Amino acid sequence: MMSVNTRLELIKMAFTLRRATVNDADQIANVYSASFRLLTFLPTLHATDEYRWFIANVILTECEVTVAEEETAIAAFLALKGEEVRLLYTRPDRIGMGAGTQLIDAAKASGIGALELWCFQANERARRFYEARGFRAIRFTDGAHNEEQMPDIRYRWEQ
Repeated sequence: MMSVNTRLELIKMAFTLRRATVNDADQIANVYSASFRLLTFLPTLHATDEYRWFIANVILTECEVTVAEEETAIAAFLALKGEEVRLLYTRPDRIGMGAGTQLIDAAKASGIGALELWCFQANERARRFYEARGFRAIRFTDGAHNEEQMPDIRYRWEQ
């Protein structure tokens, strides 16, 4: 009989990573929109169609986007622009199953010397996630320079 930990490890290993294409824009936007709605401390500023436009016209054109998928569905994605993790979001029903960790580990293993990202101070789950993976807080702000006007943290990981 398989232990619970062994079963969880098998679930965590189930994601396939690949480079995103323009054909993935709708699925990526759905993951982004659904995950962003979990951040109930944030104001709602955009409709799902605006997320679709942003993913298709900004993120997929300016960033290297990697998706973690299972069978035919995207479970998570990471958008990287140089050393900047612009976006890392996981579908709500897949949070905690290892897709985000696989994406971060792949970015670290790509030969990049450092990664940086912004995280909302109120997003405790994300803060624990990044800190557990070796990111350290290097700057705290009052949120005056982000669209949501919410306090945030700059994180950095170095090789």
